[in-house]
Amino acid sequence: MSLVLVDDHQLRQALKNLQAAGQDMKPAMRKIAQAMALIVEDNFEAEGQPKWEALSPVTIALRTKAAKGKTEGGFRILQDAGQLAGSISTDYGAEHATIGSNLFYAAIQQFGGMAGRGKKVEIPARPFLPINADGKLQPEASEEVLDTVMRHLRTAVSR
Repeated sequence: MSLVLVDDHQLRQALKNLQAAGQDMKPAMRKIAQAMALIVEDNFEAEGQPKWEALSPVTIALRTKAAKGKTEGGFRILQDAGQLAGSISTDYGAEHATIGSNLFYAAIQQFGGMAGRGKKVEIPARPFLPINADGKLQPEASEEVLDTVMRHLRTAVSR
């Protein structure tokens, strides 16, 4: 009678490491939050992914009048004074990675809608955060989340 002895110690250890990594997702969530912040920076730099609607003639006229020779924000979309881009903050924990802005006008810029006195001004949606109105991540963000989680789990298995 032939007998084959299989030593599954490495497999059991890898599974234990995988289980531990699945229970401690904080390092992965930190990396996801950082990646989302970089994607938001890219969105501002590219003026949207996909491209945001152009500035209205009224906005251009107001910026031209206010500029009086200054070229700080120029005519870059959502970057007149840089406050919105500068307000982006992240948070993370064992079960979450979040990104957002605490500015009162951030939501209307992200999702669009009616604004101003009497809600007479239509603001087009210019999603600077990597999520759309349906709650779906933009493709770059989705890929980054999946890649980060896979790296986290692969690292655990190879320990």
